[in-house]
Amino acid sequence: MKFRVTLFFLLYTFSSFAQTAIYQAFEADSAAEPRGGMPYLTTFLQSNLRKPIAAEAQGIGGRVVVTGIVEPDGRISDVKVVNAFRPDYDREAVRVFALFNAWKPGYKGGKPVRQYVNIPVTFKPNPPFIYENGARVSYFDGADKLIADSSKAQFKQTVPIDSLGIPSGDIVLYKARGKAWKEETRMPLIRKENGVRGASGKSGYLIGYQNGIIQWNGLLVTVDDKGAILRQTYFQDGKRSGTELVYHPTGLVAEKTEEFDDRYVTTSWYTNGQIRQIQSSAKQKINVPTPPDHVLTYWEDTGRQMVKDGAGRAVYQTRTPLPTDTTKFVAFVEEGQYENGFKEGVWKGRYADDSYSYEEQYDKGICQTGKARQADGTVLAYKEVQKQPEFKGGMPALGQFLASNLRYPADAQRARVQGRVFITFVINTDGSIVDAMVLKGVGYGADEEALRVVKSMSGRWHPGYLRGKPVRVKYNLPINFTLQ
Repeated sequence: MKFRVTLFFLLYTFSSFAQTAIYQAFEADSAAEPRGGMPYLTTFLQSNLRKPIAAEAQGIGGRVVVTGIVEPDGRISDVKVVNAFRPDYDREAVRVFALFNAWKPGYKGGKPVRQYVNIPVTFKPNPPFIYENGARVSYFDGADKLIADSSKAQFKQTVPIDSLGIPSGDIVLYKARGKAWKEETRMPLIRKENGVRGASGKSGYLIGYQNGIIQWNGLLVTVDDKGAILRQTYFQDGKRSGTELVYHPTGLVAEKTEEFDDRYVTTSWYTNGQIRQIQSSAKQKINVPTPPDHVLTYWEDTGRQMVKDGAGRAVYQTRTPLPTDTTKFVAFVEEGQYENGFKEGVWKGRYADDSYSYEEQYDKGICQTGKARQADGTVLAYKEVQKQPEFKGGMPALGQFLASNLRYPADAQRARVQGRVFITFVINTDGSIVDAMVLKGVGYGADEEALRVVKSMSGRWHPGYLRGKPVRVKYNLPINFTLQ
């Protein structure tokens, strides 16, 4: 009896060892590889790498080689550094590579097996800059031209940033006074609620800088109620500029939008690192209809490619807040066909609980007709998926209304005050105006007058619509006060 028990134990131990065998790529019948191929893994790595600020300030580039084990289910485990470069780069390379869990496993004898993979992670060099006492420092001559020699500078600017390059304090501009620097102007760091409440019930924040007319300038960061980064966007005088990143809660990039001359190109990923979609969107132009988005490729989270070269069928699944209770979420499924990159034919969408659904007919990406079934069974017909609020009579009528009703305050006239007053308000579903307030004013009674005129517009607006249903829309309106 003792012999039999010992024999069973030996067999069990041998079986366990066989199951955990790890193969090298050359030992597998077919080697593990990233879903979609190495180019998509490289794109993932470069999109997610956050260059440590100390290395970025020095402009240092380099390469770290990491290793990991691709598991039979496509996950990566046991990520380590094989060839190190410097400790901060090594840590970042391990962090990012461990986020990629979208592998085709290696196979041996017709079965998926555990396999080692070695991947180089490249940190690209960049123009160096001065980083002192937790701030990026720049020097300028009398013509506001950036210069490297501080001894010849007329101005010095400091931009406080943390180890990840996130704004952490006021931007201060100093002017040279002999051998000393005297503060000239200061742009305070803005931290304001973004209105999106997290699981804690508290709101997240927008962190960045605004210029004199309340336009965002430079890097704007959105964080959740726990301080995790949700979005990074660059602005130039209130307009989005450069690259925008949107993050999953895990810290993995969910979307990367790059700006080109006439369009934006957005690449998105699932939470496991699997590439999801690549699409391009035309930039909006004044008084010119914006062409529909152009979808180039689309994958399921399993790695199965559904749309290739703009052709195929896509099924999108997202979580959306319920209209009746925004603290609760429901799965929203949309599906349809793409041809030449545009929606074509019938597209359908529905909540998982069947409380809402729609069906739309498309031609070359443009909605021709649509109908949406509401929770109460009501069916709404429409031709435009989204329709912005509009002043009755259009922009000419809005301009005429302001010209006829706006009065220049006497105090402002006497003080020769001119400028723009920015008013924000919400256009309700019945065209009325609520929550009107001054975002940026010029004083001397002009702010109060602008607010009075905006409130007097209540009921003069056509509301915004989403799939045939009127919705509340926030609207910002600049009102000019100019002396003749």
